[in-house]
Amino acid sequence: MSAARGPAGGPDLPTWLREVLRCPATGGPLQDRRDDDGRLVGLLSTSADPPLLYPVVDGVPVLLVDEAVPQAPAVPPPAQAAGAGGIGG
Repeated sequence: MSAARGPAGGPDLPTWLREVLRCPATGGPLQDRRDDDGRLVGLLSTSADPPLLYPVVDGVPVLLVDEAVPQAPAVPPPAQAAGAGGIGG
């Protein structure tokens, strides 16, 4: 069974493998992270706090917690201003 080709023609992880890979720290799902050329460079666990980026080296995911790179958490959208349609306003 061969791997599918990524957007830049490089090998992508096989679909069956992507479906079973999980974050070793949390057991949560992983999201693909690609460079500007579309090559898979990492797998991101958003279930970890902070989120962890696991590198993909020569097409092989390195799912070792010690090799993961902590990422800045996503910034939530700003809350509506208090009093704008709220109670007592």
